[in-house]
Amino acid sequence: MTSNQPAHGRASFFSIFLCSIIAVLYLIYLAHDMVRLVSMHDDPHSPILIASKELPQADYARFWYEGKSLFISRAEVLRQEFPNSSWLRSELKVTAPASIPHPEAGWLYPPTMGPLAVLFSFIPLALSFWVWRAATLLIAAICLRYAGLGWLVIIAGLLCPAGITDVLTGQNGALTAGLFISALLCFDTKPRFGGGLAGLLCIKPQVAIALPFILFRSRYRRALLACLLVAAAMILLSIIVGGWTSWISFITISGSISSRVMNAPINKLAPGGITVLMMARTFHATVSEAWALQAVSSATAGMIVWHIWRAPTSDQIGRTALTVCLSLLITPYGFLYDLVGFAIAMAAMFARTSNRQKPIFALLWLLSGYVGVIASLTTLDLMPIAAAAGAWLIWDQGKTRKAGQPGPAGAEGPQTPITLR
Repeated sequence: MTSNQPAHGRASFFSIFLCSIIAVLYLIYLAHDMVRLVSMHDDPHSPILIASKELPQADYARFWYEGKSLFISRAEVLRQEFPNSSWLRSELKVTAPASIPHPEAGWLYPPTMGPLAVLFSFIPLALSFWVWRAATLLIAAICLRYAGLGWLVIIAGLLCPAGITDVLTGQNGALTAGLFISALLCFDTKPRFGGGLAGLLCIKPQVAIALPFILFRSRYRRALLACLLVAAAMILLSIIVGGWTSWISFITISGSISSRVMNAPINKLAPGGITVLMMARTFHATVSEAWALQAVSSATAGMIVWHIWRAPTSDQIGRTALTVCLSLLITPYGFLYDLVGFAIAMAAMFARTSNRQKPIFALLWLLSGYVGVIASLTTLDLMPIAAAAGAWLIWDQGKTRKAGQPGPAGAEGPQTPITLR
């Protein structure tokens, strides 16, 4: 015992040292983005949309603008008097790529997101930005807590580097991550609740792309039914708010714009892209080669998800974290703010793994934002490598338990291991 103490001490010191460096890098990332947040109230610059001299970031302003446009259009259909909307176009100045001449043409979300946009468009733009941020973080936190995660994990996940980027851009990464992870954790224990949360993800289907590999099993019939009912209700609500034309426009316009994004020059993909397809493009693969690699990745990761959900397990956190990693290898379309779920998964694994492996999960958590920094410096998208590393590490822990070796210190009780047979 005595002879092992120095080695153990060195390992502990090394882990603390690495975690300290990661903490410093996180604070640097946080400070940098806080400066960007403050600069949104300075003179206009390229990433910013302007409305009455208030400057919420471009992504949220487009969301707000779409909500206003939907409401005005619906009022005109119903022949309701509404002030002329020309002030919107004069006050809301949009900086967008040349291929997207109007902000409404850049709306790539399905019409199921429309009711949310309309709801928040009734609040003045600058205030609406902050109400949206508070509401999405609160909803995500409540769902994750109800699903069984601890508050420290929830806070660390939502305030990860990707979460900071999500706040800055006014995106929906925290909301969709909270719904996705909570659904995964509840499929076995609270199937109707988990299925309902899964149905809400029809607002952003690419986040939920792994769900068919899970829900199309006989033992998840209740979760699947709840998912379909909630999704159907969301679709009906979107038709009431936006009419059938909203779906026609989405089907005819968004596909071509998405294709332009996916086929964009390499320098336009970094630093935002996080998928295998985008990684291949940044390594100078042709569009056809990148899609072929993405197809192989999606099929392989999808089959693994299908296998790990074949039977119940007491290690729900490990299986959920593994599924989140694999979902990033399945989807062809994703950006930096979509990594909040990955960071929550890594925070959950950090909280339950051995001291030796904690720095690895902390580093993967940090990479939810720093892959963007790396891409800015190198034009290379490396996120799929980080996702694959996280998946392998989680699977390896499950394999260790299956072999009868003791789990890491702090792991919660006896667990049915995750296996890939």
